[in-house]
Amino acid sequence: MKKNENPSKKRNNSLSQYARFSGVAIQMGVIIGVSAWGGKKLDEHFNLNKPYLTIVCSLTGVAIALYLIIREVIKMGKKDEDE
Repeated sequence: MKKNENPSKKRNNSLSQYARFSGVAIQMGVIIGVSAWGGKKLDEHFNLNKPYLTIVCSLTGVAIALYLIIREVIKMGKKDEDE
């Protein structure tokens, strides 16, 4: 902690980061869930015997969610460097 940094500011910053990561976790779950649901609907629409599109859509959702998380962490790191 810096000499002139207020303890309440540090606590608010920690709370802000917690809230941000909670939001990212919810966003990740929604993206993966919607992708899996969409893949299941596509499998049903095309009458596929095996869930190929569910797997492809789910993995695509995971990749998108990971990209968003990595981008958010980089943004937070840059913000911390600026302070």
